[in-house]
Amino acid sequence: MTEQHELPTRRWFVDPETLICPGCSEKVRPEPPGYWFVADGRPAPQFSHPDGSALCRHRDGTVADPIEVIP
Repeated sequence: MTEQHELPTRRWFVDPETLICPGCSEKVRPEPPGYWFVADGRPAPQFSHPDGSALCRHRDGTVADPIEVIP
């Protein structure tokens, strides 16, 4: 008898409810920060903390992207 392994289901989108900030593990909201200074022509991030602040920064100063937590 051969053993069958299920392949993971391919998803085309991520549920915003499963995203957290990698710096502080706080849930994120799918909205830009409440205030954002445009620097070097960079667009505002697309995610922020629930209080409207930007997500935590990496050591190099760049804003982190949220990570997905799979329940």
